[in-house]
Amino acid sequence: MARIGVTFEQVSAAADALAGEGKTPSITAVREKLGTGSPNTIHAHLKTWREARPVARAEAVELPADLRNAIAHEMQKAASAARAEVQELLVQAQAEAAELARAGEELEVERDQLAEQVLVLTTERDTLLGKSHEQATALMEAAQRIEREQQAAEAARIELAKAQLKIDQANANEARYSTEISELKTALKSAEKEAVEATKTGAVTSAKLEASNASLSDALARAERAEKALADATQQAALHIAEVRAEHAKLAKEMAALQAAHAQELKHSSDHATQQAERAARAEGKLAAFEEAAQKAEKLSQSDSKGAPKAR
Repeated sequence: MARIGVTFEQVSAAADALAGEGKTPSITAVREKLGTGSPNTIHAHLKTWREARPVARAEAVELPADLRNAIAHEMQKAASAARAEVQELLVQAQAEAAELARAGEELEVERDQLAEQVLVLTTERDTLLGKSHEQATALMEAAQRIEREQQAAEAARIELAKAQLKIDQANANEARYSTEISELKTALKSAEKEAVEATKTGAVTSAKLEASNASLSDALARAERAEKALADATQQAALHIAEVRAEHAKLAKEMAALQAAHAQELKHSSDHATQQAERAARAEGKLAAFEEAAQKAEKLSQSDSKGAPKAR
């Protein structure tokens, strides 16, 4: 919020009080009297106050010679006093001009400092813009990696479904193999029974016994192959499921980490860029205000140097 300067009424009252005390109403004296106020504002109000002060004017009359001589003498004294007053006003104006020049130099120093701050902030802003571009590129690459990981996770889910189908098929094969083994065991028992009966009765020929033995051996071989195939299918299915589940868990963990890093980088970049932009805007606004004040001080100083009375 801009600070409200002193008014003409305040400066006029202070100048009248100083003049009543027999003191010169300079910028410093008025400022000390008021306890506040910009030198430029006080100078402008003092100039208006001086111009508004009444000036005594004498009307021309016919007077005796001795009175005219006396008046001339008094006029010479008044002229001397006026010249002294003019000289005093000139000294006062020069002092005020010097004070304004000093204030202007202080404003210029502060302006230069603010300009350096703006330059630093501008450099930081440009650096941040470059970093933001790099971060945007990194985030885009991270998004692409996330998309690839999601595709890989989808492929893992498909593989898991295929593995589940293989497990279902293995379970079905297990049931079929179990039935076949049961049938083979039943046939084996039947063949053994026939062989025992043939041995007891002696009615079975040697060829029939050999056929029965061959059937028995074939049934045993088929049962062994079925059991081995069932064990191999079950083992392979279990290994494949374990691999697919491990890969799926790894991909899910990596994808969650990438998404969290993506969100954190976006938040940090946005907050930092906003803070630097606000700092730069405040510094630029303050610099503009001080440049305007310095220009006003310079104009007032030039106006005082042109309008100041010259000593004769």
